[in-house]
Amino acid sequence: MYGIDDLDVLVVYNASVAQSAGVPDETSLHPFLLNSARASYNESYEYFLSTCRANGLTAGLASSADVTGPGICQTYWTSTPAGWIKMSQSARSLHIFDKISPTNALRSAERTLLLSDVSVTPFNDLDLFTIFFDKLKTYTKLPEYAIPTVEIKSSKFADLKSSLHQLRDLCHNHPYSNDFSPQIILKDRYGAGGNYVYKTKDNQISEIRSLIRRHDTVSFVIQPFLYFNKGFAYQNRPTATDIRLIFHHEKLLFSYIRQAKAKDFRCNQHQGGKIIYVDKQTIPDSVHKIAKKIIRRINKPGSLYALDFVISNSGRVYFLEGNIGPGISWDINEKTDVKMCKRLIRSIVGELATRISS
Repeated sequence: MYGIDDLDVLVVYNASVAQSAGVPDETSLHPFLLNSARASYNESYEYFLSTCRANGLTAGLASSADVTGPGICQTYWTSTPAGWIKMSQSARSLHIFDKISPTNALRSAERTLLLSDVSVTPFNDLDLFTIFFDKLKTYTKLPEYAIPTVEIKSSKFADLKSSLHQLRDLCHNHPYSNDFSPQIILKDRYGAGGNYVYKTKDNQISEIRSLIRRHDTVSFVIQPFLYFNKGFAYQNRPTATDIRLIFHHEKLLFSYIRQAKAKDFRCNQHQGGKIIYVDKQTIPDSVHKIAKKIIRRINKPGSLYALDFVISNSGRVYFLEGNIGPGISWDINEKTDVKMCKRLIRSIVGELATRISS
C-alpha cells in the first residue's frame, strides 16, 4: 500500500489526551500539550520510542482520532534526540501499545477499529483488559477479595433504591461486614485517576441522584466506604493509603504506596495523593498472599498489570481494582519516579522485542 510506513510498534493514545500529528504547528509541536497536566508525557513517551530504537524496533505514537483501520493511523509522531517530528503519512503496525480508554462510544469505536483484525495484537490481554477496565466485572470475577460493588442502572428512584438495597444485602452477608461504614462510594464504573468518585450517606438518595444526573454520560457503580485510614501505617504514620503491586510475567516488577492528602480518601496522584516507592518487604505478607491468589485466578502469565489493595482498620486486605495499563509517565521532580518508570518502559519494550522476533 502506497504512503504507509510499516512500524514494528505503534503507540495509540486517547485523543482526549494526545494531539494528532496532523494538527497545525501553532496548535502543538508535541503529542501532549505543554500547557496541560500531561506535559511530562512527552518525555516519558520519547523515552519509550528511544528505547524501541535501542532494541532495533521502529516505533511511532498516534492519537486515537487518527485510526483509519486495523493497526493503521493516518498520521503519527516519531522522535529523535532533537525532539518530536510529525509524520504526515500513515503508519501501520501489527503490534499496538494501546492507551485508548473506551469510556464513550467514539473512543470505543476507535479502539474496536484499531484491533478489528486478528493479525493486529495489542500489548495487553484483551480478556484481562475487559475485566479490569470494568469495576463491576472486576468484582464479579473476584468477589471474595474485592469490595462489594453494585451497578447503578439509572437515576430513577426505584433503580437507586434497588441498587442500595442490593448493596446493603451484600454488605450484611459479607463475613467482615463491620469493616464497612454506612457511607457510600459512588464511582465511575470505567473511570481512572480518582475522577468522578464521591462519598455520600447511605440514605441520601437525592444527593446520589443529583450526582448521577449532573454527570449523565458517566456509568456509575456503588460500594460501601471502607474504613482504611488506620489499616496501613508507613513508617508508623497511619493515613489513608493504597498499595500498588505491578506484575510482569507474574513476577513483581516493583511496588509503591499512595497516600491521600489531608481530609481526602482518594489516594490517586491526580487527586493530590503522594506516591512512595517501597520494597517488597515493606508490603505486608497478607497483601502478597492475596495478590498471589488473584494472579493464579486470572491466569495471564504473559501480561503486565497492576493490582491495587487497601487494608481495613481491622487489618483485612481488600482488592481495590486492577489496572491493565499502568501509567508510564513520571514526575520530573522525583528521581525515583523517573527511575522506576524507565524500568517499566524497558520491561515493556523488551517484551515487545521478544514478541516481534519470535
